[in-house]
Amino acid sequence: MNRREFFTTAGILSATTYMSACGSSTSTAQEQTQAKPTGAVSLYYEFKIAGPEIRNLMSNVSNQATALDSKTGFLSLSLKQMIGDSTMVNNFDPSLKGVLRSAYVDAAQAGRRPFIYTLLIRFNSYDNLIASSAKDWFINTIQPQLFAYTKDASGNPVKTQLPLDYYQGIYQTVAAGDANGVYTTQTDILTFLKNQKDIANAQYQTIPTDGTTSGASISVENHVSIDDTNTATVNDKATALLTVAQQTYQPSSNATDGDSGTLSDSNYQKAVTTEIMQNAYASGDTRDYLFHGVWKSVADHENSHVDPRFMKAAGPVGAYVVAGPWEPFYQTMIVHNKS
Repeated sequence: MNRREFFTTAGILSATTYMSACGSSTSTAQEQTQAKPTGAVSLYYEFKIAGPEIRNLMSNVSNQATALDSKTGFLSLSLKQMIGDSTMVNNFDPSLKGVLRSAYVDAAQAGRRPFIYTLLIRFNSYDNLIASSAKDWFINTIQPQLFAYTKDASGNPVKTQLPLDYYQGIYQTVAAGDANGVYTTQTDILTFLKNQKDIANAQYQTIPTDGTTSGASISVENHVSIDDTNTATVNDKATALLTVAQQTYQPSSNATDGDSGTLSDSNYQKAVTTEIMQNAYASGDTRDYLFHGVWKSVADHENSHVDPRFMKAAGPVGAYVVAGPWEPFYQTMIVHNKS
């Protein structure tokens, strides 16, 4: 490996994923020593993968989605590719809205970073999730793909023995929302999880100057960790935040759900869906959260974060955050609700 290839590979290995930003993977020991979660759960993975492996990844996940249809309690599956990062979640100057909207995928396509994906597999109970062998499938099928690549003297990709790390977590949905309402009961949450409203292969990079969002959709996952002793308090405050986030839009005089935003105005349509996901297991003294949402465009999401109503509701939650926030943008590649 020449010097230039060494530094490129080093950059690939150090690319940020969730575990290095905010949390640590759920371990077998945690599942054996802490109380089993009740109600619906989501098996969540976040992983780096080299470009030459992506075609097989898509095939493997598609096959698994179909196979899971026969498993008791299966609700849905989605695979999302990280494309960029929100600047507004960090309270940067509004002039920086959207500047990182495709930064990750641009770097990956240039060979400077690995591609990063998230995978969500939803079940109606922890026992049914475990019985499905979904965790074993990931270890046996996906993990062998997670190795860094370099190039040979002719420029051809060569798989190395350097593993790429990944994050695993089992999450519970505390609250969720869509255009029809906000959901906190287990019955409503189950209905929400088995009826994902993602759009696969949407035109995430298109932010037309006229605000049109037809065919566009992006996901966000705000990664944070809190002190475990504050879990109940954060759940209450995060549910209140979700209610505001799901129901606000700009201009507020619009009779429906706001106007499509652009990066040069403050308009935005309300979120397609929102979801508060709490890790079912504490990691030492902390607990990980994902604030997961689907928006019609990057501009809609970024503009929502500078809305004074959202900022006021977010403050009481942010006060409890000990790691994060980190809120990447994602393009949904596969979305599968149980047939």
